[in-house]
Amino acid sequence: MLTPAAENPLREQGLPAPSPTGYNNVPAFNKPVELTIEGTIPEWVNGVMYRAGSGRYNLLLENGDTFHIGHPFDGLAMLHRFELSGETQTVQYSSRHTSHGVERRIREKDPTLLTFGPDPCKTIFGRIQSVYHHISKFGANAQIQEGDPEFDMVNVTITPNFPLGERLEAETGVKRGDALVVKRDANTLQLVDNKTLKPIKMFTYGHVNDKLQGQLCASHHQYDEETDEYVNFTVRLGPIPSFQSYTLGPYLPTPPGSKEKMPAPQVRLHEPIYRHLGAWRTLEPLKPAYIHSFSMTKNYIIVPNFPYYYSFGGMSALYYSCAYQTFYWDETRPTLFHVVDRNTGRHVATYDADPCFSFHSANAWDEEVDLPGGGKERVIYMDYCVYENTDIVDASFDLGKTPTGFDASKVEPARFKIKRHTDDKKDNSISPSQLRRYRLGNVPVSSNAPETSRWSPKGITGLLSGIFDFNKRRVASYTVLGSDIELPRFNSNFNLRKYRYVWGVCESKHAPSYASGAVVNGLIKLDLDKPTLCKNTEEGSSAKIWDEPGCSCSEPIFVAHPEQRAEDDGVLISTVNTTTPDGKESCFLLIVDAATMVEVGRTTLGAFTAMTIHGSFVDTNGKGVAVN
Repeated sequence: MLTPAAENPLREQGLPAPSPTGYNNVPAFNKPVELTIEGTIPEWVNGVMYRAGSGRYNLLLENGDTFHIGHPFDGLAMLHRFELSGETQTVQYSSRHTSHGVERRIREKDPTLLTFGPDPCKTIFGRIQSVYHHISKFGANAQIQEGDPEFDMVNVTITPNFPLGERLEAETGVKRGDALVVKRDANTLQLVDNKTLKPIKMFTYGHVNDKLQGQLCASHHQYDEETDEYVNFTVRLGPIPSFQSYTLGPYLPTPPGSKEKMPAPQVRLHEPIYRHLGAWRTLEPLKPAYIHSFSMTKNYIIVPNFPYYYSFGGMSALYYSCAYQTFYWDETRPTLFHVVDRNTGRHVATYDADPCFSFHSANAWDEEVDLPGGGKERVIYMDYCVYENTDIVDASFDLGKTPTGFDASKVEPARFKIKRHTDDKKDNSISPSQLRRYRLGNVPVSSNAPETSRWSPKGITGLLSGIFDFNKRRVASYTVLGSDIELPRFNSNFNLRKYRYVWGVCESKHAPSYASGAVVNGLIKLDLDKPTLCKNTEEGSSAKIWDEPGCSCSEPIFVAHPEQRAEDDGVLISTVNTTTPDGKESCFLLIVDAATMVEVGRTTLGAFTAMTIHGSFVDTNGKGVAVN
């Protein structure tokens, strides 16, 4: 969107015009400032919280016009760093804008810039040109990206202790174990300085290891502390799309004072998934779907395949130059859960489930259960925040506040409106998520040997029985444990095993529903041993909530008490945006007792709202202690 120079009342001050969608630019604090604490920080809470998000939405162009970013996911990247000390009762805060290269591309009208939201100005001819530019400039852009650490926008998850590999360690000078990396759902990552947040290098998984190829990946990886393995997957788009999970690890830092160089991380590719099992009957190919996170247990990797697909195998992204118009929802196809054996790397089973959609998984584990009458069965349990369809993606357009005193009719092209799936729904209603626990039963169990054949019995009889068992239809069942929870976090000490508590964000009783863009408001704690179908605000609900009028909370990060006296013994740390009745904005850091959901402390960042979704926490030794 553009606001003409003549319509900008702030132009004389060298400032962009106010946003027609309510998103204001956030100031950066490149040098740390000390914040004033209200309440207390528990004395055992010591470390650094990082958060990733958006910080700039309105750019003043050279001709005086203002370029407005219309979707919150497309806001130019911004990182935040909070150094907390319960021992000294101090909070040091700093932040930095990390997408100056993207800003340059916007000013230069780079036709190869991909966004989440659509560009309402682009004509059919412009889209055809976009395909040409994407193809013709692919090599040149890759070369520019090698030298510009801010060339693309990466602002979704932020990962400490990332396994860079020898090549990037040597190029960047970042020591093993010190890498702080920002990730997204495309195969583009950004290495930043873990103290100053200054971008150092933009890279792909192929820089870590040449074997790791593909255009897409999950923003949320999985990590097994016991084996020191980092796990993710890549997606190859095109005529024959595929998913391929992989493992990086072990990846240990060189001991202090040791002259012996530790080996590079072992890279292990798992069997690629080209189709879902059972396709031998229907010859139905696998379709690439939008996947933001996935699940893992001690023995299995589970890649979800929700029926929210990339059209034309993902190639339509070159035509539209955005993700939103590339996606389509197909309620006639099931959700698929592809299971890969971590020991052998084999794709051993696929399970069908009802069509649904999910951004975020919680915890997962597998166990052997006794069957009635004898016998045993290997079962996978995994928790997801699930929606009945993808209407929540439409709601993401409104993650903000409608500004006052601004004539949106004067903003071009205000006359153009992207039709959303929810436009024709009564009251524009959107159902909140359910926390579903999926059960995958009778999971194939294989040998621990990586090269073991999928069909271990020898001979033609064993081969045929293996083929039929491998391709038989399997169905996932689920139980609803709670409702209205998103951005789930749990005690990382219980990762990959059965757990009891999950924390997240929920609707506020003081705010409108999801349909109005109020996707994150209060903080919630669910006791999974006490499932409830009640609304969180009803008397029969077992949920505990922190909720204040006018507040919108980001994903809470759980930091466990070092003595681990109970699973919920710890604190939640979140950033909260608030707007007073007279329209004044404020952002503060919130610390809540995770067991009682009672506030213990807060500190104000400033008179602005900073949109962050995901974050991470490292202890005083720089080790990540929260699953992200």
